[in-house]
Amino acid sequence: MKKVFLLGALALSLAGQAQKVTVKPSFTKGQKLEVVTKANTVLSIEMPGQTMENKIDATITRSFDIEDASASGATIEHKIKRMQMNFSSPMGAQKFDSESEADMKSEGGKAAEKALKNKYTLTVDGNGKITHVKLDDKNPNTEESKGMMSSAVEQMGAGGVPKIGSSTELTILPVGGVAKGDTWSDSTNSTKSSYTVSDITADEVIVTFTTEGKTERTQEANGMEISINSVDKSTGTIKVDLKSGIMKERVSTTNSEGTMEVMGQSVPMTTKTEATVTVTAK
Repeated sequence: MKKVFLLGALALSLAGQAQKVTVKPSFTKGQKLEVVTKANTVLSIEMPGQTMENKIDATITRSFDIEDASASGATIEHKIKRMQMNFSSPMGAQKFDSESEADMKSEGGKAAEKALKNKYTLTVDGNGKITHVKLDDKNPNTEESKGMMSSAVEQMGAGGVPKIGSSTELTILPVGGVAKGDTWSDSTNSTKSSYTVSDITADEVIVTFTTEGKTERTQEANGMEISINSVDKSTGTIKVDLKSGIMKERVSTTNSEGTMEVMGQSVPMTTKTEATVTVTAK
């Protein structure tokens, strides 16, 4: 009899492990989602005879407004609402807040203005895949014309214009459903991400991830052209709401190693960024 109970318990255990949950993204017309990214970055630059350490603490607040929604998809407007940054380096410290009129009139404000205009409208299908992207008429953030601040915000995972065919950053789960232990991956031209379902609770799907990639970009700062090349690796955890299929939180650590080229000199650099992204309905 004891063996029967043990076999039954084992069967139930295995069945529970194999059980899949399918969560399609569920948006509601009129819904407003606020996405707040908090990132703490330490940038170390190897100068002759010394290491210069720069720290950047940033908070980026964005909104995703659901303009229309049905079982077949949704139309979503994205815009950046606020940028707050604290910079510190051996040369001094500086603060910036886009809600400060004085800050917006400064050199930092002029650089931030372009990033703040990153407004666009997404069309997604019923699985959260992007089928159309329309930039706002006043959005200057094309791939070819991103400014320094726009690039910095994108590096924090809080900017850029999404690509057609990809999933929105709000929805990451695969279409066929997931079970604990399931893995999948996706990639772009410069990155590859691997995901593993670490747990499924009564109200969340918890996913761990690793992203590896390369960064190659050129930007202008104070009239100088700066080229940055690095190899990047991120690890972290994502929590997805089991009912709506929308991401609730993303916590990550990114380590980068590379070079910064400016005025004909190549300088080694390392970067570590710890970021938390939270999504709340407003």
